[in-house]
Amino acid sequence: MATNGTDSLANFWNLSLNSLQVSYTSVIIAAAILWVVWTSATSYFRTRGRDRFPPGSFGFPIIGDTVQYLLATKSDVGYRTWVQKKVAKYGPLFKWRFQGMPVVMMDAPGGNKLLFQNDGTLFEVYWPVQMATLLGTDTLSVVRGERHKVLRRHLSRFFDHASISRYLKGVDQNAVEHFAHHWADKGESEVELVPSKVIKLFTFSIMCNLLMSLEEGPEMETFLKHFVKWTNGLLSLPINLPGFTYYKALEARKHIYQIIEEYVEQRKREVAEGRLSERAKVDVLTSLLTVPDEGGNLLSDSYICDNLLVFLFAGFDTSSGALDMIIHFIGKHPDVYEQLVQEHSSIMERKRGEGKDDFLTSEDLLAMKYTWRVIQETLRLQPPVGGVFREAIEDSEHNGYIIPKGWKLMYNTMCSHYDPKFFKDPMTFDPSRWEQPPVPFTFIPFGGGPRTCPGNEFAKMEMLVFIHHLVRRYRWSVTDANEPIIRDPMPRTEKAIKFIKVTSSI
Repeated sequence: MATNGTDSLANFWNLSLNSLQVSYTSVIIAAAILWVVWTSATSYFRTRGRDRFPPGSFGFPIIGDTVQYLLATKSDVGYRTWVQKKVAKYGPLFKWRFQGMPVVMMDAPGGNKLLFQNDGTLFEVYWPVQMATLLGTDTLSVVRGERHKVLRRHLSRFFDHASISRYLKGVDQNAVEHFAHHWADKGESEVELVPSKVIKLFTFSIMCNLLMSLEEGPEMETFLKHFVKWTNGLLSLPINLPGFTYYKALEARKHIYQIIEEYVEQRKREVAEGRLSERAKVDVLTSLLTVPDEGGNLLSDSYICDNLLVFLFAGFDTSSGALDMIIHFIGKHPDVYEQLVQEHSSIMERKRGEGKDDFLTSEDLLAMKYTWRVIQETLRLQPPVGGVFREAIEDSEHNGYIIPKGWKLMYNTMCSHYDPKFFKDPMTFDPSRWEQPPVPFTFIPFGGGPRTCPGNEFAKMEMLVFIHHLVRRYRWSVTDANEPIIRDPMPRTEKAIKFIKVTSSI
């Protein structure tokens, strides 16, 4: 009996091993067949399309450059190096593969012009799966066609010149309170801060107040923690398993959505009962709830929640990344700081000479010409958004190459912002270069065409106000000139900076 049992066990293991060998053999054969098909197909397309498809390589089957690209976007040097290697090998117009999709990186200025001028006709917006899921399916950033046009017209009024003028005093007051609460250090002459951390508080509080009349406090701090986790997942591998960044971002989105939904429900009750605060009467949430679209229809709660989320992202993370980089570059260039101080001193002297109070006006912002050049140069060297995808909705042609329907396209700021043909000595921080306008379609930190960032003028105002109050109060320098710039996904630095209070009366 023991022998029979041993024989049965041996037979079982032999059968199992044989099954495993068959399985492994099947996998190997299937992989070999796929590889043959892949190489044959790519060889065919290389031969057939040598003069028809853009140059480049699709890399490994399916994944292509996905991993390399996502890793590269984690740092300034890595991202720039990835782009420059591709350009050096294939030229400014090249193809690659991302998450299984054939992608054409467009050249500047011609490719960018083609993309922006035909957005909505030859091309439509496209977001990789993880970004589309995290952003939401019914947001201004994601919807296409006529729906996008209607929504943009409906929402753009919140960021037109008249609206920005109304927002200015609130943003200015917010900046005064921000520096008093988060920078002042018990009256001491200096304070040591990690800029990215305090700037996030500034931009997030402004957007929360503007959109929902949410003031600073424990609730906002919790909201911000969820929001940071959410943004970290936008350029992560779409792996929805515990421990992965994308999983954490999805969980954070649930918390964010719950918070926004509670505010929507609360505001709907306040509107119905006629007990709105003066601030809530003019914030974006009340307008979204009470102002109908072109068809006379009020917006759904889910649409309002989705777009409040995107508005928060657009006004918070991109602006905080830009301001962090502005502090970084000013700290490395004392001459730039001195010119900024001179400009803002002149503005304050003029205001006081005219008997006006210290609150900024639209006229004051127009006088900040050098400050705007500093912002432009920062956005050239460290644009918060490195590039955005589009999808070809029909076959198109560019520079003699065919871009087939269904392929993805991407404009990339690095391709033109660092090109010496368009910007002399591109690695040099030089605000004076903006005394002359750039070649069209080469400076694209806010995108272009019908999908130009609708909040770009608001972001400009927000940054001008912050710099005004910063240089009036502090001077600083960057101690480590070689500190690496991290992207997650926006650019930031990690080291603390010592800010010294100035005694000037500007």
